[in-house]
Amino acid sequence: MFGDDYPRFAELSALSEFTQDGSNRRPDRRSELEQRNRMNERYEALFASNRDIFDGARVLDLASHDGRYSFAALKTGAAHVTGVEARKSLIDNAQEAFAFYGQPPETYRFVCGDLFEVLAREKFDVDVVLCLGFLYHTYRHTELMYRLHHVAPRHLIVDTMVTHQTQPTLKLIREKNVEDLRSAAADPYSVGRVLVLRPSLPSLELLLQSYGFDVESNYDWQGRLAGRPPLPGLAIYAHGGRVSVRCRFQGQRTTTGPPAQTGPPAQTGPPAQKGPAAQTAPPSRPARGWRERLNSVLASTTGYQLRRVHSRR
Repeated sequence: MFGDDYPRFAELSALSEFTQDGSNRRPDRRSELEQRNRMNERYEALFASNRDIFDGARVLDLASHDGRYSFAALKTGAAHVTGVEARKSLIDNAQEAFAFYGQPPETYRFVCGDLFEVLAREKFDVDVVLCLGFLYHTYRHTELMYRLHHVAPRHLIVDTMVTHQTQPTLKLIREKNVEDLRSAAADPYSVGRVLVLRPSLPSLELLLQSYGFDVESNYDWQGRLAGRPPLPGLAIYAHGGRVSVRCRFQGQRTTTGPPAQTGPPAQTGPPAQKGPAAQTAPPSRPARGWRERLNSVLASTTGYQLRRVHSRR
């Protein structure tokens, strides 16, 4: 089992479970047992069951944390993996664990920076994108999918918390661990309270399809965990509060990369004309008096016009 075979990731995580002054263990962190259970089961769901798309693949791991699933991609047959993570301490843990297990340095790279900024400035030529445990830590869903549409991987794997609604809805949630998670999912417009969105499964499917990703499969977590003793750290999968979907990109792959701006292209005016037509100025309108101009505005907004009244004395 993956977590049992590579326990160093959980061990390094346990070493960083204390507050900055070293006094108290963070209550929101999972125990080593919970981490190993999740590593074991998520490996089967996210990697072993998708082995066909990892063989020789170039992989982009978004919000790669301590690199455990970047490492899992390599152990499933990926040729190279690039992890993007905002927190340098987690990248340091990843590099230490990779070196501990003798992973060749030429097979991986980690980029430290805001995920959205990295996707906006860098061109990635990859076959598979991993978006594991990130989507519910941001409100910027359409921006993320816009960037992934331009990355245009052959496959995208998304693992995320979802709500139980049967309609395509998004639930607005106040992020609890602000200081920790602001680094992972920065909100430049927050004023101390970070708000995030959690999708329903129909909302997730609609979001993916709108940006060219068709859902090929939704892993049967409940079937895998049914009839087994409860595993610490996996209750949310057993109850359907978290899903793992595999998607295929149906759009066109490009070689030019994403636009340079940090958001959707803005229409700043009509496109410039080319050729002789560009030399021709539009015909000028005849000048009108103030009364005609005022009546034109009044007629279009109120239906009334001014008219001269002749009074008799």
